[in-house]
Amino acid sequence: MRIILKSFYATFFLFGFILYLTAEEPKDLETSKIVYKLNLEGAITPSSLDLLSEAIDKAEEANAYALIVAMDTPGGLMTSMDKMIRKILSSPIPIITYVSPKGAACGSAGVYILYASHIAAMSPATNIGSATPVQISQGGTKDEKKNQNSDTSIPDKAGVDDEINLKRKLINHAVAQIKSLAAYHNRDPLFAEKSITHAENITASDAKSRGVIEIIAEDDNDLMKQINGRTVRMVTGTLKLETESVKIISLENDFRQNILKFLTDPNIAYLLMMIGTLGILAEVQYPGAVFPGVAGAICLILGLYSMQSLSLSYAGFGLILVGLLCFILEISVISYGMLSIAGIISLLIGSIMISDSGDSISKLSMNLAISTSLTIGAISAFLVYKSTQMMKQPTHSGDSLLIGKEGISETEINSTSGHITVQGELWSAKTQSGIIGKGSRLRVLKREGLVLIVEQILST
Repeated sequence: MRIILKSFYATFFLFGFILYLTAEEPKDLETSKIVYKLNLEGAITPSSLDLLSEAIDKAEEANAYALIVAMDTPGGLMTSMDKMIRKILSSPIPIITYVSPKGAACGSAGVYILYASHIAAMSPATNIGSATPVQISQGGTKDEKKNQNSDTSIPDKAGVDDEINLKRKLINHAVAQIKSLAAYHNRDPLFAEKSITHAENITASDAKSRGVIEIIAEDDNDLMKQINGRTVRMVTGTLKLETESVKIISLENDFRQNILKFLTDPNIAYLLMMIGTLGILAEVQYPGAVFPGVAGAICLILGLYSMQSLSLSYAGFGLILVGLLCFILEISVISYGMLSIAGIISLLIGSIMISDSGDSISKLSMNLAISTSLTIGAISAFLVYKSTQMMKQPTHSGDSLLIGKEGISETEINSTSGHITVQGELWSAKTQSGIIGKGSRLRVLKREGLVLIVEQILST
């Protein structure tokens, strides 16, 4: 027994010693520096802001040394961009914006984000620039778009033309914003300004020689080697970077982030709005169906959320609502199909106006707008037609099943009581006057509660 106990104790202490030795390894891992990497591709939207915010939070919680933002973007929404800039400037860890992979671009809103970052880097065969802001929320006509591409369309002083004044405000605000970011991180302010006023775009080598970026790196490891020893300006003061031996961990998007990114696609936003409109219309025409109304409401809410990334023309959106109203009115107003035709035309023109507004970054496909509006219009017109047909059919329930029907008296029927069989059912019955004998043929005149008022059918 003692031998067994000694063996047990020896095994226990040996196991504890092994645990002690293995417990030393995490201390080495903690001292090793970790750098997180976030891939930011496509247009800058609210989902991009969400991705960056979560990446900074994760990096801070894991005590990461820095965060690499590998960016490839044509630009995006200024509202999301402004919030991303604030996140970067207030970050407790260095943010390294790296335009990659080779062949990537950093345009429009991406230029501001790169200028706000603590380290700005690019891969070979990449480009940066074209940061002119475009007001897209109100749509725009062709003449306005021509003015946006003309430097001479903006006079030096404010005038009576509010559209020109609005553009001047946007340009001047953007120039001041990016020049302040350039001064904060000691980068070239001249290119920053020209990327806005002249939509200038340059290569990675030109950006390095002009002081727009600090590094041209072949890959992540090369980036870390070149960053090592550099001093950056943080919110808490200056920091000398030591990235000679770091471990880079890529952050993968979760399901929720992928869904949000999917919803911010302008074409998806438009489809959700149209499907939601069709579902609400179906519920109005066929009350009690439940599923079309619930599904339509969900799609409509998701569509409204997604619309924040779409170059929305309010006139076009209004025409889509008018089209929906026309289909609803068709049910109760006799228009011989004219309201349905007006609804289809309204949907089509409204969709074209939405697709024609904005710029190429956040724009609805014209082909999708035309095909979807015609399809939704045709389906809506068909639903209206079927609903109108159903309303014109005679009622097959209630009194209509009894009034005018013939039956046989089961008992003697007088002005107060009696029983009659009508369509296989036994009913209480009475006459308006007189007495009808048992077995007589009767006709139902009307119903009063559960009692039928009948008259005798006289033989000829």
